[in-house]
Amino acid sequence: MSSPFPVESHPEVFQVLSDARTTNSMILAALSLVVYDHIISFQDEVELMWKSYIHTTNVIYLWNRYCTLLALLINASVMLSPYKSDAVSVFNITDLLYFNTEAFFSTLILATVDLILVLRVWLLFEKARWLLYVLMPMIGLEILTMGLVSHYTIYTTKVFWPLGWPLTGCYPLGLVPRYFTFYSLPVLVVSATMFVLTVYKCGKTLLAHGRARMPIYNMFLRDGVFWFVAIFMTFLPEVVIWAAARQSLAELMIAPGLAVTSIIGSRVLLNIQRLKTPQNLPTTTTTGATTLHFAMGTTVELDTMNTVGYAGYDYSD
Repeated sequence: MSSPFPVESHPEVFQVLSDARTTNSMILAALSLVVYDHIISFQDEVELMWKSYIHTTNVIYLWNRYCTLLALLINASVMLSPYKSDAVSVFNITDLLYFNTEAFFSTLILATVDLILVLRVWLLFEKARWLLYVLMPMIGLEILTMGLVSHYTIYTTKVFWPLGWPLTGCYPLGLVPRYFTFYSLPVLVVSATMFVLTVYKCGKTLLAHGRARMPIYNMFLRDGVFWFVAIFMTFLPEVVIWAAARQSLAELMIAPGLAVTSIIGSRVLLNIQRLKTPQNLPTTTTTGATTLHFAMGTTVELDTMNTVGYAGYDYSD
């Protein structure tokens, strides 16, 4: 790989070294968090996901769960592996492959979790078709925006510095375009929209019927608030860093953002699947199919991912 100028001549060399160490620490922290969550929730995963028949919930859960773990493992292995050169290097084929793969998996994981949130809200609104027509294009636009931003960022950032052990990794030398800030904005927009819809639907129902009669709506409101707070605490600093901080910190919050988002998505799906357990379902059945009663008096057949749509059933029937 070529060396346009010696590393020692770069005026921010020591700051880049410090930022590299900080970024690597965040990657390891994110990976540790995901592994820890795998361990403490593995029993629930086996009971609720592995022992049931294959359906939409299982597939989305397993994809989100293990794709995130794989992506973080690859990220950590690349960023913490020693490089043959410690000089400024122009992109080669391997660099492009890695950064494009990282961007692809990051975008896909974030979009998957947002899709979980969208389906959750859609079912909470009793499968209102008009809402689906609004929400699905929003997810499509999110994927398109994030894909374009990451693509042009990768192909316009040509000079990276691979560090030597123990401060390994590959970091931009002040050349990351500021429009990379827009990569996380779609996630914040989707999360805020879903939060408002969740609060509206759950709040309206709980006010009308009371928390005691609507425990599942209460649970979904709690999960929605937790989701919103966690996403904004993770991605808002990311936007601020990309917009105003040193460009050698460009990757600081990427791994933590993926970890937090994936964990929340997995927890939401586990909660949805848990609603199907016998102790959480009413005993009324019709021709062998489980039915749940809305407070409004309607009944709908229980169907895997659709469980959340019947979250407002009334135990008093």
